Amino acid sequence: MKENIVNLGLFGFGTIGAGVVRLLDANADVIEEKTGSKLALKKIVDIDTETDRGVELPEGVLSADAADIIDNDDIGIVIELIGGAGVAREIVANALQKGKHVVTANKELIAKHGPELVRLAGQNGVRILFEASVGGGIPVLTPLLGCLRGNRINRVLGIVNGTTNYILTQMEATGADFDVILKEAQELGYAEADPTNDIEGFDAAYKAVILASAAFGKKVDVSSIMREGITKVGMADMEYARELGYTIKLLAVLEDNGAAVDVRVHPCLLPCSHPLASINGVLNAVYLEGDPIGPLMFVGQGAGPSATSSAVIGDVLELLTSGTSAAGGTAWNIFADSELAPVTSVSNAFYMRLTVSDMPGVLADVGGCLGRLDVSLASVVQKKTDGKSAELVMLTHSVNEGNMAKALEQLKDLKCVETISTALRVFDS
Repeated sequence: MKENIVNLGLFGFGTIGAGVVRLLDANADVIEEKTGSKLALKKIVDIDTETDRGVELPEGVLSADAADIIDNDDIGIVIELIGGAGVAREIVANALQKGKHVVTANKELIAKHGPELVRLAGQNGVRILFEASVGGGIPVLTPLLGCLRGNRINRVLGIVNGTTNYILTQMEATGADFDVILKEAQELGYAEADPTNDIEGFDAAYKAVILASAAFGKKVDVSSIMREGITKVGMADMEYARELGYTIKLLAVLEDNGAAVDVRVHPCLLPCSHPLASINGVLNAVYLEGDPIGPLMFVGQGAGPSATSSAVIGDVLELLTSGTSAAGGTAWNIFADSELAPVTSVSNAFYMRLTVSDMPGVLADVGGCLGRLDVSLASVVQKKTDGKSAELVMLTHSVNEGNMAKALEQLKDLKCVETISTALRVFDS
């Protein structure tokens, strides 16, 4: 019987690319048993052809010339692991135009250019799959686009960045400040030398946009969504949150309001009773609420060579086992244009930490300022004081985001308010 060999081309031979090579080698027998096909890595293209990645390759497999994959008619499936939305976009588009299927882990690429690339795939009778772009090895997108498609998904909450989850977890566990834990995360390889993409929420925002498309079938502009990182979360906030029965997580929050979708990324006080509150360290989790399925949560390793490689090869096997025609692939209507709900139409409860003058009448002044903008206080606790200044910790009832923004600006103008140290949203529902 003739051996069925499927030739692959791989762009990007960094940590994840090397992980894919290891997985193909280690699980070659399992893959062949389950699919009846043998996966052959025909060519790897990377600008660096000298660095030792710790894996052995046959002579001539590694190249710096993209044409060795794009123009090779023997390669039918291309894996893109370059990252970014510049060169990667050009390579993926060229591969699709050449009639090659594409599997990618590139969240920025899909968040910014997913609709055009999916259309291009359809025009050329091929597919582009991107399970690894959200949640690493956690199967999230495939269920949303498959067995859960008959559900009306109303809300999705996600801890989708392992770096920030590790930092917040360690701050809470050790009592160390943000900068100390960030340095530790960098030394352990959980955070990049330049951690901006993670700690300022860009990475989570890309994933939130992709999740919105998969869950709601609606595309929003990633540059327009509300995005806040974790750099302003202090150790005092961790302590006070715990006293109040909360933990602090960086959340992707997605809700389908019918005419518009609300997509946000920001740190949030989460009740310790919530399923996501126990997701610690570098783990990722996506919690969704659907009709009729109800609440459902996916948990696992959200990054790293092993987890991401698992999702990448899973997509390759999806192409082999479910058909490689465009009609059998990713739902083409998941990128329908949608209005993004304006921030001023959204309501949240808030946690605030203020330093104020320690003198009579301060609470009346602060309460009056908030009350004039319909900000209702649920609780106020005075914490530290040195006789001159005091720290106030406040929780509000649900309030319109626009009103809250105005209230924070007006609080800054009160003579009795020295600093507004923190203002974080509270998730109670």
